[in-house]
Amino acid sequence: MIIFGHRGAKGEAPENTVAGFRYARNLGIDAFELDVRLSADDQLVVMHDPTTDRTTAGSGPVSAFEAAKLAQLDARAEHQDWPTPVGVPTLAEVLEGTPDVARWELEIKTDTPERLRRICVQIPPLIERYGLQGRVTVSSFDPVVLEMMAEVAPDVPRGLIGAFDSPSFIDTALKLSCTEVSMPLRSGSAEMVRAAHAAGLRVTGWLGNTADEVRTLLDWGVDHITTDFPTTAMKALRRA
Repeated sequence: MIIFGHRGAKGEAPENTVAGFRYARNLGIDAFELDVRLSADDQLVVMHDPTTDRTTAGSGPVSAFEAAKLAQLDARAEHQDWPTPVGVPTLAEVLEGTPDVARWELEIKTDTPERLRRICVQIPPLIERYGLQGRVTVSSFDPVVLEMMAEVAPDVPRGLIGAFDSPSFIDTALKLSCTEVSMPLRSGSAEMVRAAHAAGLRVTGWLGNTADEVRTLLDWGVDHITTDFPTTAMKALRRA
């Protein structure tokens, strides 16, 4: 069973920051999910929300900031007891700062088609630069992203994120030639995991933030579990 740190270790450290990924890596986590957006100067930056308001001391759309300005924002808004300031990193900085990670899930957040294409064409060169072939899945809620990735990098595995409360999500994943799906605990089910496996898809269950949630996802038979709280998830996994 692979445990993925969600945005690094969202519940324990500033999310989607180099410091957060290193924190989780020191706990023994070697697989991570992160979120990719485009800055005003066309840099791939690691940020979940469309704005900087929730996670940083800044305000306004991520797309309005150049990457250097995002790096200067203090991204400890939800972890104000974190001892040192941390900024919003580029994807390259995260990959360079945690070189020994076994698996990455790069979730591309939805945007305009033009901006999404500018994101997608930058992913393959980064995979090659950091030697990540075979260690990366590109995922999204947005089928447009996965269609674009199939065009620009057909050999990079793709994953569909969705509610998976009906078989239509599995049909969509297969239509997009995905190899993986990400299924939420709140709307997925053991039956849907079995259906995904029968279709040849690997399944990541999210979020396993408590011992009970981890046990439920294990009972469903998922292949991977994503968690905000890697300390809790790893402890629950050892006891399972």
